[in-house]
Amino acid sequence: MENAGARLWNIQKQQRTGLCVGLDPHYDPEGDWDMDLYRSFGSSRKGRAEDLRSAFEMLRATLRHFGTMWDGQTVEFLTGLTIYILTVIEAARDAGIQVFKPQAAFYEQFKEASPIILGLVSQHLRDQNVDIFAALDAKRGDIDTTQFPYYTVYPNDGETMPGVKGYGFDAMTVTTWMGEDVLSPGLPFFKVGKGAIVVTRTSNPSGTTLQDLLVSPSDVSLTEKQEPFRYTVARHQELISILGRMPRAYEVMLYLTTLFSRDNGLDVDGVSPIFSVMGATVPMDGGFRRIRGNGAIPLIPGFGAQKGPFKNVQSLIVREGPLTGMWGMLSSSRENMFAWLPKYGGKGDPMLLADEVRRSIDNFRKDERDAYAVAGVDYPF
Repeated sequence: MENAGARLWNIQKQQRTGLCVGLDPHYDPEGDWDMDLYRSFGSSRKGRAEDLRSAFEMLRATLRHFGTMWDGQTVEFLTGLTIYILTVIEAARDAGIQVFKPQAAFYEQFKEASPIILGLVSQHLRDQNVDIFAALDAKRGDIDTTQFPYYTVYPNDGETMPGVKGYGFDAMTVTTWMGEDVLSPGLPFFKVGKGAIVVTRTSNPSGTTLQDLLVSPSDVSLTEKQEPFRYTVARHQELISILGRMPRAYEVMLYLTTLFSRDNGLDVDGVSPIFSVMGATVPMDGGFRRIRGNGAIPLIPGFGAQKGPFKNVQSLIVREGPLTGMWGMLSSSRENMFAWLPKYGGKGDPMLLADEVRRSIDNFRKDERDAYAVAGVDYPF
């Protein structure tokens, strides 16, 4: 398979937008997304809903033997929830979208049903008759022996055990606080077309506490195994020469990500399969491109419900090279998943979900085109 970064850009050009639709099934028993909302989607649709209901009923009977007692309401809820997610996917596909990002936490909250629903979603994405790029927002990060199973189950098309295949996602978000150990187990997957998205500068307000700290070279006592990974004076001076100022913690992460991709031979025609999270809710200077170059792709959360403006991230647009015109993976979830809500511009009727999703995506495209014009960059789509 081609390099994950190059493949994403080709798919973005096919879908004619940088939008990445988040597939995050929020559940709040006291809020807008309660049990009745999802149950209504199971009861209003025949065919597929009946098949899902039967499957969840069989799972209910099996789980009873292990001491887990579901009632009929649980079955109806899970059936409707799954139909709801599939409806969003199909409406987004009708609007031309081919890039999606499920968030693992929103599936894990459903406990025993979690891997089944996530599996149904990943399979439905793969069953589309176009090339799909699906990134799992899992934010996994651990020592190499623990991290490797995450790669074997999530961004893996092959078997995780005899007769059982991985989910087959194209990329997975990872947190590299534990260092290169988080990325190195993924090398066999990165070299066959999969990607990792390093959580670097996030869109949540409290992220600034550590991410924006100024950094100095390390002078702590290290073991022989740790010493090769020391943040040295030489590396520090190189980063200062790139930035023209003292680096911040997230910029050291960008620098180390760049070195990892380059030193492991992952860049193809200058394009890296290792992406970086850069939240749209904070203004950025040109540091990202100076450090990571024009072959790196940011995942940019914070659009939609978080109200991150395009102007905050103008410096991320690629101005030259094989990705010329790319802005990044422009991620928006709630504004699409729940487009029927009035606060997201909808009419308040969840049964209009498909129409409202298409409306939301059309509006995003208009805003995106305007943002390119404001940035003085030709619209690449």
